[in-house]
Amino acid sequence: MKPYLLLIVILVSGIYTGNARENGKIAPGYLRCEYKVDPLGIDVTSPRLSWELHSDQKNQYQSAYQVMVASSIEKLNNDEADLWDTGKVASALTNQLPYSGRELLSRQDCYWKVRVWNADDEVSAWSEPAYWSMGLMRYADWSGTWITHRTGVNNKDKYKELYLPPARYFRKSFALDKKVKKARAYFTSAGIFELRLNGKKVGQDHFAPGWTDYDKRIYYVTYDITDQLVRGENVVGAVVADGWYAGYIGFALLIRNERVREFYGVDPAVYGQVEVEYEDGSREIIATDQSWQASQGPVREADILMGESYDARMEMPGWDRPGYDAETWKQSRPSFPPEGKLEAYPTEPVRHIEEIQPLSIAEPEKGVYIFDLGKNFAGVVRLKTEGKRGQKITLRYGEMLHDNGTLMTENLRKARATDYYTLKGGGVEEWTPKFTYHGFRYVEISGLTERPGKDAVTGIVMNSPTPQTSTFRAGNEMNNTLYENILTTQFANFFEVPTDCPQRDERLGWTGDAQIYVRSAAYNADVASFFTKWLADLDDAQRSYGAYPNYAPFPYSRADQFSPGWMDAGIIVPHTLYEMYGDTRIIEIMYAGMKKFMEFQLEASEGYIRPPGGMNFGDWLAVGQQVSDGFVAAAYFAHDARLMSEMAGAIGNEEDAGYYAQLFEHIKKAFVEKYIGEDGIITNDDTETAYALALCFDLYPEHLAARGAARLASMIRNNGDVFSTGFLGTKHVMLALSENGYSDLAYDLFMQTKYPSWGYSIKNGSTSIWERWNSYTREDGFGGGGGNNARMNSFSHYSFGAVAEWMFRYGLGIETEGAGFRNIIIRPQVSARMKAMQGSYRSINGKISSGWQIKGNTLRMDIEIPVNTKAKVYIPAFGKNNIRVDGRPLRKADGLTILSEEPGYTVLQAGSGKYVFTCE
Repeated sequence: MKPYLLLIVILVSGIYTGNARENGKIAPGYLRCEYKVDPLGIDVTSPRLSWELHSDQKNQYQSAYQVMVASSIEKLNNDEADLWDTGKVASALTNQLPYSGRELLSRQDCYWKVRVWNADDEVSAWSEPAYWSMGLMRYADWSGTWITHRTGVNNKDKYKELYLPPARYFRKSFALDKKVKKARAYFTSAGIFELRLNGKKVGQDHFAPGWTDYDKRIYYVTYDITDQLVRGENVVGAVVADGWYAGYIGFALLIRNERVREFYGVDPAVYGQVEVEYEDGSREIIATDQSWQASQGPVREADILMGESYDARMEMPGWDRPGYDAETWKQSRPSFPPEGKLEAYPTEPVRHIEEIQPLSIAEPEKGVYIFDLGKNFAGVVRLKTEGKRGQKITLRYGEMLHDNGTLMTENLRKARATDYYTLKGGGVEEWTPKFTYHGFRYVEISGLTERPGKDAVTGIVMNSPTPQTSTFRAGNEMNNTLYENILTTQFANFFEVPTDCPQRDERLGWTGDAQIYVRSAAYNADVASFFTKWLADLDDAQRSYGAYPNYAPFPYSRADQFSPGWMDAGIIVPHTLYEMYGDTRIIEIMYAGMKKFMEFQLEASEGYIRPPGGMNFGDWLAVGQQVSDGFVAAAYFAHDARLMSEMAGAIGNEEDAGYYAQLFEHIKKAFVEKYIGEDGIITNDDTETAYALALCFDLYPEHLAARGAARLASMIRNNGDVFSTGFLGTKHVMLALSENGYSDLAYDLFMQTKYPSWGYSIKNGSTSIWERWNSYTREDGFGGGGGNNARMNSFSHYSFGAVAEWMFRYGLGIETEGAGFRNIIIRPQVSARMKAMQGSYRSINGKISSGWQIKGNTLRMDIEIPVNTKAKVYIPAFGKNNIRVDGRPLRKADGLTILSEEPGYTVLQAGSGKYVFTCE
């Protein structure tokens, strides 16, 4: 989301809340279409609409709604809903509402608003108008041809020397002689591009049109350019670089892959059109074709992984403005397009999110300056300097420093991660790379003639915009640092795809990391459209025999590129989007592929036990006894079957729901016979991870689950209250303990500072989540955590940050009963060890808050339930269990129902509103 749009949304939401408080009714706000605010150029034929509700009254809900959609703002303001008018619909639905009006054609503008009726059948005011537009829905809507510009031939030894061609520049001059009513630009590229118009960048996007399997789909981006056009001559330009299409990707160079770059094509190309609609109703299209001129420019190297080189002496002032002399430019060449279908980009493209200033500057070697930006993030820097013409500045990036203060780059492996800037001279110069990014905290600059000030470097934080939806604060300061580190690492890696790490020669959408972390991600931020996009990548990458691969997109592979615990992302991630957002459409989109995947697993199984296969990563980076690959495969196969049954039921496929439920029972029976003894001990796989997976995946017989949980707890106690688990086990250990009555032990792990733990990394200076608990130690430097194995030592790796799921589901107790947080559970696991915890999650229905504090003999709980939802609130037994609500005795409180008084908890049902519970 654009920062200013987010601000508008926040302000508008505040206005709606204020209105609701004034009139005591109910008010809709935060209108979105396909999870986005006012999206341009979508191509979903029946887009889904959503809104939030606000009221100052408790126990408020929506009894009915009315949505109007019109083709112009004037018609909408006059209540002329020429596209769709639902009329008054008796329903509580506020999201996942599919548009069902007149057929939407290419370029259609859609303005919409909503009003609702409250619990007393009182109607609200209309919301502020919202908007979406349709993209180009048919291939026939496109004009022109793909064009490219040849910049050379790669004759280099691919394993010894990098080939980094320059960016391509394209321009087209055109004249407008009538008054413009509306203008749009629809553009894509084989590669990544920046669109220019009359001397200015178009839009706020970077790295458009993103990364896909270009032979299956390629995205285009839509821009509103009405205000950038002028009467008379206009110039549209595009700068195009290799990007993921033709550049270096991942670890291909490291493993000496047969192909190390150009996985999809050789010459980046651009394709698109400017469409102008005049006030008199006529239209004009300026499309890419061979009349466009092409050249090279100051961007001499442009690789998304290796870095960028810019020679300011080669700048072409005015090349994208009217009046420029382009006589030396060449004619562009036609290009064979990628095979993929053109589709509208489904989420928000990468953007500049934040600017940060250096904390300090050091000079570990003469003339070499290291700027500390204070945290480990993904992005670039803006360089501000001056010097002589031809002076070359080198910028290198790293996450950590050696003990002597020099930059640590060993863990980057084959990623050069270096930018160069050559000055033109004559004054202060500023430069920001366009077509590369890095993962770093420190930037090293050399080639300067004078010691720089802090203003020489500004950090530009970049990611795919996923608005933060969480807050968290604990009674233990280390855990507050942990939360910030989790957010930092998530945002650094949610960069077009959910990458494993942003710094080294990898940056792949690893499926194992994604499935472990997706629920944590969804608590922390609105990731609905982001993961919807990535699931299209995963669906495209599915192997012909049914397995989902280890990462998506999937540009290159070796044999058996799948692994249990990784490939299961094809089931777990769609289920999580359904669970968190009530999204059934993603199930329908992925369903055929998911069924094929389940068939692949069933065919490979022996007596319903799925054997290990593929790469078998297992419990990656476990620090103790390793669970067997066979156990991981069998457990995840069962888990997949259970989730498939739920998803089949969610889309109304009762036959499949029954089939997969039965399949789960068959797998569970075989699993118990093979792995679980009559005493509840897991035979041959007596590991923390084994118990955690079996308990979380409901694979224990009911009468033995308590014994399994007790065994897990005793193993951790006997291990000094620390984990012996890796990527797959660590999150599930915490969840299994809290679900089975060992919340105090879960808190001990959460607050632990011994190795291995989150606190241990924080004690050793982490500002992010590390791939290894001991990637760096103050005593041993990088030697203790794989410094001698730099191939696997990332300091920005979100997998162990999956503890965020436990923080929200159990620490704060915010959970959904059924899908989509319409029916909420508030069940915090309070602990005298922690003393206090407070946080919130902005669900698709609105903000849910939960906080608790132990002070002396009193437990206080502060909760907030959004309008149009209800919650089961579990009040833990405390002291004499004298419960008061907002200062009044529980049984005299209005609007609350006592559901049960069970051992350890009093369970209430609460409607929307804010409540303060005390128990003493």
